[in-house]
Amino acid sequence: MAEASVLPEPGEQFSGYFWDVESGMLGLDERSQIGPEVYERLQVPVPRDGGLNDLLEAVERGESPGERVACERISRVAREMLASLTVEHYLESKSIPILCANEPQGGKTTGRLELRRNAQVRAEIVRHELVEQSMRGQRQHAANGYRHGPPPYGYIAVPDPTAPPAANRFGGDRPKHRLALHTDQRRQATVARAFELRREKVLGDAEIGAALAADLLAHPLAEGQKMWCGRSVRRMLANPKYTGYQVWNRRTRERANPICEWIWSSRPAHPTVVTLEEWHATQKVTEQIRERRRSGWGRVQAAADERGVTLTRARESDEHVVLEVDGRQIVVPRGQLPPAAADELVDFLQASR
Repeated sequence: MAEASVLPEPGEQFSGYFWDVESGMLGLDERSQIGPEVYERLQVPVPRDGGLNDLLEAVERGESPGERVACERISRVAREMLASLTVEHYLESKSIPILCANEPQGGKTTGRLELRRNAQVRAEIVRHELVEQSMRGQRQHAANGYRHGPPPYGYIAVPDPTAPPAANRFGGDRPKHRLALHTDQRRQATVARAFELRREKVLGDAEIGAALAADLLAHPLAEGQKMWCGRSVRRMLANPKYTGYQVWNRRTRERANPICEWIWSSRPAHPTVVTLEEWHATQKVTEQIRERRRSGWGRVQAAADERGVTLTRARESDEHVVLEVDGRQIVVPRGQLPPAAADELVDFLQASR
């Protein structure tokens, strides 16, 4: 702010202050999302009339707080070149130029433009450098067994007194945490029961949820949890942290990452609820359930294609279809193929040739 304070002409003054504390690497639609209580806790001596999005919205409404926008440098608008160009061009389309304190004032526009474009390129390079460094830090954090994200059901997060503290931009030190078992032992028993019902009874997510909900005294809900449902069960059974290992990078914002991209701690980092073997066995059963829920004919055709087998409809009636496969005839129900019938056909095709 001190750098930008030299930009107003004699007699001019700032008519509004717009700034955020989120990373400049966020997209424009993700900026200005932090609540006012955070800014109050920061106790920044510069007043705040809103964030970058508030400034742009004021301009769009025709309520521009001034004739120009001043900042310390273009990278303070955004560390992504496209985002800073978007803001710059949008404001200029409204006849509101951006002034940067680290650029020469006056002189040729071409020189100032070259300096700004170089600065935007450099800001984007720095952005990628920061992301790479952060990713390396996250990988090392997970490899050392420290907690990522909220504790799963059955665990709590506890500070590790032996870990070196990390600096916190909100003041003080930020201790590293590890997972510890929840003091309510029923929760660990609930997790173990859910895994057991999947492996041994081959129950679906909703069925397991109903079984847990039938006895809330034995299977208590987590804080803020309203009910046992298929989604909560599915997330529980897929979570590898119950094996005692810390795991990171299971998801990105856009998708679930394949297991080969997960980062596991080098050794167990917290108490185990299910063994690694039990967890892997559970994932296999989950995949079998998902496979069975696919279209019966889709699974059969996929198995036939894999084996190079041709399915020929020899004849059909209102209720049945007779398939001819390698000289053999198989009678199946007409219409949607039941899972049991699809299983038998897939087993037969996989044994063919």
